[in-house]
Amino acid sequence: MRIRLLLGYVLVVLVSLIVSFAFAVLFVRDTIINHITDVQSDHALPLLKVLQNYYEKNGSWNDVEYLDLEKMLDESMQGEAWHYDFALSDTNGNLIIVENPSLIGKRINQATLQISAPVIVGDEVVGYLLSGNYIDRVIDIVKQSVLEMATVDILKALTIGLLIGFLMSFFMIREITQPILTTIAATEQISQGNFSMRVPLKTYRDMALLGEAVNEMASSLETNQKNQRYMLMDIAHDLRTPLSVQKATIEAFEDGVYKFDEDGIQQIKQQNTHLIKLVEDIRMLTLTESTCFKPNREPVELNGYINKITTNFSNILTKKSMTIKFTPFQSDCFAKIDPHLMNRVIQNLLQNAFQHSPQNSVIDVKLSLEDNWIKIKIHDQGRGIPEDKLETIFRRYYRMKSVTEGEPEGLGLGLTISRRIVEIHGGRVYAHNCLDGGAEFVIELPAEKIAD
Repeated sequence: MRIRLLLGYVLVVLVSLIVSFAFAVLFVRDTIINHITDVQSDHALPLLKVLQNYYEKNGSWNDVEYLDLEKMLDESMQGEAWHYDFALSDTNGNLIIVENPSLIGKRINQATLQISAPVIVGDEVVGYLLSGNYIDRVIDIVKQSVLEMATVDILKALTIGLLIGFLMSFFMIREITQPILTTIAATEQISQGNFSMRVPLKTYRDMALLGEAVNEMASSLETNQKNQRYMLMDIAHDLRTPLSVQKATIEAFEDGVYKFDEDGIQQIKQQNTHLIKLVEDIRMLTLTESTCFKPNREPVELNGYINKITTNFSNILTKKSMTIKFTPFQSDCFAKIDPHLMNRVIQNLLQNAFQHSPQNSVIDVKLSLEDNWIKIKIHDQGRGIPEDKLETIFRRYYRMKSVTEGEPEGLGLGLTISRRIVEIHGGRVYAHNCLDGGAEFVIELPAEKIAD
């Protein structure tokens, strides 16, 4: 990668220098030509006026060589001395007047015409006036002397620029590629399972952001690896307990210790239900985190829907002499939900309130509509949630002890699954502590419509 970057930098520098060289030579040449042209125009100004007057009167250069230009210049200059060593050509470059008579009729090249002073009549160039001193040597001087020296100097400057560009490219590439190579080495270590690997952060902002992103990825993978390990341990533990009880119960039936009656069957069914719940939690978590998971949503009137759920849950509350109070919205309230999945969410939050509420308490469930958002609030009378745990409780595998200080049931996936289901519905779920005591879980869903 370093070699490719270096070659790329050198190529860019080389092309830039070649283009700069070509334009530099062109600009130097144009500057010299413009300078010579201006000098000649200023020097030949009196003669230009005489020749312009002649062409205006005759309409051509015919017989111009027979003019007594010296006399005409003396009259024009009013006695002021003027040296008129010059050459005149037509617009094609054919010499009409020149100090050396043998050159009359010969054509001068286009480059020489470019440094000549144009003779303009009206808006038309009718000829070119050139100092006789330049005819034989000016273009040679420009080409062989000035341009050659300028070209050599420019080449020297470009060579120095190329060397400096090469050195700068080398150091720049080293500074750029070093953190990239370090990051690549770190990601290779991470891909091989070394999640404790971290990328040293560099001073360059983009590279520092890249390093931070890789470090966050590694930290997340390390955390997920630990969570997966703990999850497997928890799953093994939670599955082993009901399986062991089932096995012991079956062996007791076989040995005649227990009678195979209704109570024995009920005990096995209870443990089997617990196993099914654990497996269902794991399945649902995997399902809701899948990008291709699509709930079967339909418009549901929530007053009757939630009232039915709370009524069915009342049977569980009798274990702790608790009651549930549902406050519906004043009119029909519709939301587009998957009834089966949302039932699981509400049941889970009610179960959570039941576990963390004392005896003879009340669970308040309230349905309201605020700014086109439906809010389902479940308020218990427990001891509340520590402020620093209000978000933590929604993390997978996190479990809080109930009011009885016993170990919580399940894998700690209930609230995680509930949040994922609500988010899939375009809503959110959160918790906060109430001023009058207890915790309140709030489900927010986009309203479908309100029927009067």
